Amino acid sequence: MQPSPVALPEMLDARERRAALQRALLERYRLPLVCLSMNIPGAFKRTPCIRLLFDEGLRRFDALGFPLRDDSDAGYRVVLDAATGCEAFLAVHADAGALKAAAVRLEEGFPAARLLDFDVLPPGGEKLSRGEPRRCLLCDRPAAECARSRNHGLAALIQKTQALLHDFAAALLAQDARDALLSELYATPKPGLVDGNNSGAHDDMDLPLFEASAEALLPYFRQAVLHGLSRGGMAALRRAGRAAEEAMFAATRGVNTHKGMVYSMGLLLSGMGRALAEGGDAVAHAAALAREDAEAMLLRARSAPDTNGARVLAAYGARGAQGEAAAGFPHALLALERISFYRAQNAGNPAALALCDLMAVVEDTNLLHRGGPAGLAFAQAAAARIGRLPM
Repeated sequence: MQPSPVALPEMLDARERRAALQRALLERYRLPLVCLSMNIPGAFKRTPCIRLLFDEGLRRFDALGFPLRDDSDAGYRVVLDAATGCEAFLAVHADAGALKAAAVRLEEGFPAARLLDFDVLPPGGEKLSRGEPRRCLLCDRPAAECARSRNHGLAALIQKTQALLHDFAAALLAQDARDALLSELYATPKPGLVDGNNSGAHDDMDLPLFEASAEALLPYFRQAVLHGLSRGGMAALRRAGRAAEEAMFAATRGVNTHKGMVYSMGLLLSGMGRALAEGGDAVAHAAALAREDAEAMLLRARSAPDTNGARVLAAYGARGAQGEAAAGFPHALLALERISFYRAQNAGNPAALALCDLMAVVEDTNLLHRGGPAGLAFAQAAAARIGRLPM
């Protein structure tokens, strides 16, 4: 998505098209119509961050469970994505007053929700009032009053809107990252690893410890997204990562639960933030960030190995997480493809099957450290017999 500014004539044309579509849908379905748009000041009405918030608003409305028109005609749900803004139109089998009350609660549900604009039109077509007026983004007065009197400059409104969008995106993606760590944790069975059955080969780890670790990393995950949104470099991300490791070790009483994820997930989240800020591919942004210092870090580790990963690099040339990141996370993308494949096949336990596919091909530095090339080859062959990855 490439953001582009829109002029007043375009916005006026969009308003006319919106009104015409509303009239057509009301006449066609004779049901209350819920219309979602965005309150965005300035010339840029559609950016990746705006679309992310719009999608979340639509998802939260869907989660309320109001029944939409139930037939094969998809016209009861119209979603538009134009330079003049994202819009959704839903014909709903429900009382218009109840819909409006629910919509107002959504608009007040979290800070950035103030940018969501849910209108409810009963079959008669007259938009329902929200009762209490919206409050200004910059003060506690009614927004319409501030708009009429121009109490605040456009620049201040745009800056506040940007801050709300960035904070929302960072919080949402950080929660997704935390949930991803927990999903990996709960995937069972994972031979030798902590899972829902046991602690595998680790007598100092268990499920609650990993859960505490994932929660401790949540602030760092949020920071990593904001780092990408501000187009930060690798040095700043490493500083944040070192602080995150300290938080992890404090939560786990010194046990290394997610040190590798601090690096990999931090890069990916920063890549997502950068993609939201300027478009492009999140993984490509993350890989470019990793390449800022990956080769220098690998050279340093090879010449003075002081960790298990560095010793494996020196002995066998396995580049580990830094090499994976610099190459564009090929095995993370493979994991996504395999999980999607197993889900499409309705296979039982897609995460565990995808893990076997990964184990069959990944040059795992931990296996190399514990069992050498022979141990790695044994694990890869055993995993290949379980998974379904074409060899």
